Amino acid sequence: MFHASKFVIRTYHRIPVRCEVYYLGGDFLGKGTVMNLCRNGFRVLGDHQVVPGMGLVVRLTLPDKDEPVEIQRVVVRWVRGLLFGAKVVTMSSEGEDRVGTFLSSRLRAYCAST
Repeated sequence: MFHASKFVIRTYHRIPVRCEVYYLGGDFLGKGTVMNLCRNGFRVLGDHQVVPGMGLVVRLTLPDKDEPVEIQRVVVRWVRGLLFGAKVVTMSSEGEDRVGTFLSSRLRAYCAST
């Protein structure tokens, strides 16, 4: 059973993106779009219902490369219909580097355009 934890204000910003994602939970495979992303979490609009506390395996396709980033474990933090937020629990160092590099380039491009 999942128990709600207290509300915590983020000390970082999520970057708006549109990335394809597949998420695997015990007996289903869902597909969705990542709406925003940071190093340790993301928001997804998916096609399969999840519940808070559920663990998932994720394949995230970043627009900068064809090879997806494998995230070994995320935990669903909140759900609103088919929209949900997930926290990254386990990701390879290579995956962390790819996500970090992608986010840095998106942030630089955003700052240069303002």
